[in-house]
Amino acid sequence: MRKSVAAACVLVGLIVAGGMAFGHFQTFWPDTPNGYARLGEKVTWQYFWGHPYEMIVFDTPAPDVYAVTPAGEHQSVSVQATTMKDADTGKVRKVYALSYAPESLGDSWLVLAGKPTLIEEEEEVVQDYVKQCVHVMAEVGWDREIGLPIELVPLTRPYGLEEGFAFTARAYMDGKPLPGASVEIEKLNGFYVDGDTLPKDQFGMEDVPMITRAARTNVNGYVTYTLDEPGWWMVSVSAESGEATVEGKSYPRVLRGGLWVHVEKEFTVRP
Repeated sequence: MRKSVAAACVLVGLIVAGGMAFGHFQTFWPDTPNGYARLGEKVTWQYFWGHPYEMIVFDTPAPDVYAVTPAGEHQSVSVQATTMKDADTGKVRKVYALSYAPESLGDSWLVLAGKPTLIEEEEEVVQDYVKQCVHVMAEVGWDREIGLPIELVPLTRPYGLEEGFAFTARAYMDGKPLPGASVEIEKLNGFYVDGDTLPKDQFGMEDVPMITRAARTNVNGYVTYTLDEPGWWMVSVSAESGEATVEGKSYPRVLRGGLWVHVEKEFTVRP
C-alpha cells in the first residue's frame, strides 16, 4: 500500500461502534434501476453509511456532495435529511435523500466526500471519496478523471455491463497512478441479510472473504475484477495518508476512492 506524508488531522465525522469487520461503505441507491436518466428529469438516491451487503444502516452525517457534468462543470445536488429503518437493530437511522436533474446529454458523476470516520474494529480512520455515473443517452464522460485525492477511473464503461463481465479501472492518488493498493469489492443486496443466511465457511463461521472481496492494483495502478451477479457493486481502493487523532489517540488515516458500478442480468436475443 502506497503511503503519502500528511499532517495529522482531527476526526470531525461519525464515530462507529465496534462490530463485525464487514465492509463499511458510503452507499448510493438511486430510484432509477441502473443509473440511466432523462434530460432534465430528477434522479433521487437514498444515501446511507453502513454495510451494503447485509443492508445494515448507521446514523449518517450530512454529506458533502455535488455533480460533475459531461463538460466537467460542478453543479449542486439537493440534500434532504430523511430516515431509514435498520432491520438488524430495529432502530430508525438518520440518512439522506440526494436529488439531481442532469442538464446535458452524456455521463455526469454524482460525487461525495465523506466525513473522516473511525472504524474501531479496524483501528483506522477512513476518509471516503465516492462517485456514481448518471447516464443520459450519449456515452461521453464515463472515463473522466474527477481529480479527487484518491480515485478509481473506469476503463470499462461502468454501465451496460452484464453479469460475469470483467471490470477494469485505474487507481490514482494525488493525480498519480497508485500501485499495489488494496481494493475491496462488495455487492449492494438491497434487502436485510441476517447472520443465518450469510455465506459460511467449512467451520461454520461467516465467510467474510465472500462478502467483501479483495484485489490489488498492479504496478501501473490498474485493477480488474469480475462482477458475477446483477445489481450495484462498490469497488473501492484505499491507501494510508498520515494519521488522525481521536480523543487523544492516533490512528492511521486511510483515504478510500469508491466507485459504484451497475451490472445487468445476462441478455439473450431469442428468435
